[in-house]
Amino acid sequence: MTRPVLLVSPDRPGAYRTIADALADATDGALITVAPGRYDETLYLNRPVTLAAEGAGGTVEIASASGSTVVLDAEAVQLTGLQLTGTDREAPVLDVRRGQAALDGCRISGEAWAAVLAWQDGVVALRDCRVTNAQGAGIVVTSGGGNAVERSHIEEVGSSAVVVAEHGRLTLRDCRLDRARGNGVCVNGQATAVVEATRISGSGKPALAVEQHARATLTGVEVSGSAALDAYLTSAAEVVLTRCSFTGSGGQAVRVGEGSAPVLRSCVVAGAQREGVHVAPGGRPRLEDCRITGTPTGLLVEAGGRAECAGLTVEGAATTAVQAADGEVVLERLTTEGGGGTALRATGAKARLTVREAELSVGGASGLELADGASATLSALRLRSGGGTGLALASGARAEVTDSAFSGCSTVVGAESELTARDSEFTGADGDGIRVSAGGAVTAVGCRVNGARGHGVNVQASSRAELTNCTVFDNGGDGVRCNTDEPVRVHDCEVRDNGGLPVRQLKSGQVSVERVDTGTDPAGRAVDSAGGADGAGPVDGGPGAPQAAHTGTGPLAELEALVGLESVKREVTGLINLNKMAQRRQEMGLPMPPMSRHLVFAGPPGTGKTTVARLYGAVLAELGILSQGHIVEVARADLVAQIIGGTAIKTTEVFNKALGGVLFIDEAYTLTAQSRGTGPDFGQEAVDTLMKLMEDHRDEVVVIVAGYSAQMEQFLASNPGMASRFARTVEFPNYSAEELVTIVRGLCGKHYYELSDSALEALDRYFQDVPKGATFGNGRVARQVFEEMISRQASRLAAEPPGDDAELSRLTSADVITVPGGTADTSAAAHGAPGTAPEPPPAPTGTAPTATSPSGTAPSSAGLRRLAAMTGLDAARTALRTRVEALAGAGRQPGAPVSAQANIVLEGPLGSGRRALARAYGRCLTEAGLLTAGTVHEVRLSALPARFPKQPAHRLAAALEEAEGGLLVLHLDDALGRRSAAERAAVLDGLARLAGTPCDSVLALCGSPTELRALIGERADVAGEFAEYLRLDPYTVEQAIELVRRRLWAFGFQLADDAVRMLAAAFQAAPPR
Repeated sequence: MTRPVLLVSPDRPGAYRTIADALADATDGALITVAPGRYDETLYLNRPVTLAAEGAGGTVEIASASGSTVVLDAEAVQLTGLQLTGTDREAPVLDVRRGQAALDGCRISGEAWAAVLAWQDGVVALRDCRVTNAQGAGIVVTSGGGNAVERSHIEEVGSSAVVVAEHGRLTLRDCRLDRARGNGVCVNGQATAVVEATRISGSGKPALAVEQHARATLTGVEVSGSAALDAYLTSAAEVVLTRCSFTGSGGQAVRVGEGSAPVLRSCVVAGAQREGVHVAPGGRPRLEDCRITGTPTGLLVEAGGRAECAGLTVEGAATTAVQAADGEVVLERLTTEGGGGTALRATGAKARLTVREAELSVGGASGLELADGASATLSALRLRSGGGTGLALASGARAEVTDSAFSGCSTVVGAESELTARDSEFTGADGDGIRVSAGGAVTAVGCRVNGARGHGVNVQASSRAELTNCTVFDNGGDGVRCNTDEPVRVHDCEVRDNGGLPVRQLKSGQVSVERVDTGTDPAGRAVDSAGGADGAGPVDGGPGAPQAAHTGTGPLAELEALVGLESVKREVTGLINLNKMAQRRQEMGLPMPPMSRHLVFAGPPGTGKTTVARLYGAVLAELGILSQGHIVEVARADLVAQIIGGTAIKTTEVFNKALGGVLFIDEAYTLTAQSRGTGPDFGQEAVDTLMKLMEDHRDEVVVIVAGYSAQMEQFLASNPGMASRFARTVEFPNYSAEELVTIVRGLCGKHYYELSDSALEALDRYFQDVPKGATFGNGRVARQVFEEMISRQASRLAAEPPGDDAELSRLTSADVITVPGGTADTSAAAHGAPGTAPEPPPAPTGTAPTATSPSGTAPSSAGLRRLAAMTGLDAARTALRTRVEALAGAGRQPGAPVSAQANIVLEGPLGSGRRALARAYGRCLTEAGLLTAGTVHEVRLSALPARFPKQPAHRLAAALEEAEGGLLVLHLDDALGRRSAAERAAVLDGLARLAGTPCDSVLALCGSPTELRALIGERADVAGEFAEYLRLDPYTVEQAIELVRRRLWAFGFQLADDAVRMLAAAFQAAPPR
């Protein structure tokens, strides 16, 4: 049966003049085609028809000044390509009362309280539509049918863009909701909404509001630029948000109200002006694998609220990462980093904080604060701080700490507060390790307190302490200092090697010392007259007392306490004294020539350059020369952009962040060593910008550039005015063997290991024998040696189980690696190694490669033979063999990391042998002694996560660590080009940073000609980091047949002559790539 077709046109012969006339004559299922023009009429649709604009030559506008423009009271109506306009302030433009209205490619503009209304038994389905309404809402749904809006744009509405109310049901998918003066999406009553892959921006009220008893499932929703709040969740029904992002709210990002228990999974909050997530009284959210960045407060839970978080990450919180204000917070796998604020804070008698597994990093602010009766239970928590107080209890707070570690910070237990600690560590505090005051109490069982600049445990007036099975050592002051009349018990402890007395009693209180190992000092020896009443810090232990391991407090004492680096300490101390004198002369009104405080730190890696830079800034801040003294660490990728003019902006932004402190530029020579004639020299633009800023702000910032000595000399010579900007160059030498042994001893003590005398001798021999070139890893090598010792001990004890549990903590000479050809090779067996000396493992990163033959060429190795035996790729194979021989002989530049001269690019289509060639190259480098491990690690760049700008860089850094000493193969495929521009840029930024990182691993970048050439053209900085660019020639017909032959042979088959002829014909018809 032919479908009836009716034509509406204002001027064509035989056509209907109005749509209403056509509707009057239309039968069910009729198609009404409307010619371009404006039709002022109201349409009442009471039968199933289709209204469609004719062609694409003009606009079909249906307008109504009174009442609704279209009213649906039929089973189904299709509207296509129409523009519906209404100016009645009381009636929606589209009124769907019964049946389904399907709109495709329509524009709806109204001035009433709603532009589109689906109610009673009506259902709307909008696809590729645009809705505007300057006075009211965009779409209002109260009907319970299958309403759907897809690929549509709702903007410039006077209230909410989408409202789902009463018992309404709506699916919103792949839409844009822009600049609504009300909510983006509002769901209330008992309505249900499903929102997927939708962007909401510029909302005047909460972009997402789910209230009363409404249900909502939101997936992949992106909210940005909200005036005050991104998401307002108060519904008592099920609300789930998955992979949603909230960016740049003018107030809070997510607020959870009373009675609501939403679940947020893998959501990201960034840049909110107030809290990232705010839990009001009665709220009960659960956050799973969420990230909150750049907000003053990450998570705030008020009185009566409770939040459960698993896998939460908070970065850059300026005030507090997580705060419980009389609320309850349960945290599992928490990570906090940066921002300068407190990591965790709980206040109020009803505040409860439970933490299971956490990594907290703070730059000097408090790590965890409890006050006003708050309580906390902490387990498996690791807190790293740049100084100050890590754990602070005040005003009746309570904390139970188990299996946790607090590094670089003090623990303070204040008024009427109690700390119970079990199996935990308190290390490296810049004051006292644990200070108890004003009626506080500490109970510690199985804990370690060491490396504090002040006393290990300082128990002040009216306070109590009980230490059982604890170890207190290597603190600058007394081990345990008692200045209280309350009970102090030190039982079954080891208190040794402290700067003052093991246990010092200043008042005639109740001090009980039993079964305490104090080394050379008698247990419990007390000197009543020593020190001040409540003094903190190092004290004079009197005649015969051990000398303090660290004298004084603060950054100068910390500098002096560093292992080795005596020449560096003298240089830096001299600079500090010069600044002090200049300050003194200024106070006296005496003239002082302008001073440059900028420095060059030159030397091998792992020698503490970053640490010394941080301390130098801290000292200048103490003197008042710098306003803050903080350190901003950057590398080339943080300064250089990829567009002309962008580098100056990027460099200036980084420089401004460092004002008042220290700008530390690692591997600064990469800024002037990247130009290869392939494009603009963006690194030089960064240098030029820095030089001007350094001169303009010479009294507001200290710039320290660091890198290998030879490369830093070239860096200073690259610009005529460069050297004059820096006061001097501080050379960081390699650590001596004795100093490296000291570092390993410290690592052993930190991790509960003991070194036998034979192990100490073997370590000294190893560090005497190991080559120490310009790239020697120093402290990093010491850590690698320690980790290898642990691994060897585990293997040794697994083969021969010990009879004594103490052996589990004892390291012997059998666990110490040896240098091939060194003195330890022949003596290891004499120091406890069973049988012959064990085979040495790969040398730690930074050790010199194995010697090559006298001729300077690499010996004929299995790797080179395998490379030579490969089929095809002749030019590339020859180039790689030449490079290996040159690097193994005299061709490698002294002092340069292997990556700088061995990184390669392999260009070829899929199946061209890129991966096999890269693996063969890695094997050759390993056998030539240029790589210390034979591992090959592969990463597909298109698969790197990029949920935030620096995530690819973090993932690539982890991959580089996994490939340490081996080959890292990076695959560039066309899938990367299909990702968003922001994600692709983040991945390429990470690649540039990775490629510019000097290391003892080698990179092989593999890709097709199209992808690689696009990359090189777009990112010249990446191209400059690779020593050689190799194009893989296509296989000839004979080579392709040989590849097939070898593949079949591997499975036990042979090629017959007729099969060879057939293959030859096939490859000639379709040549192999």
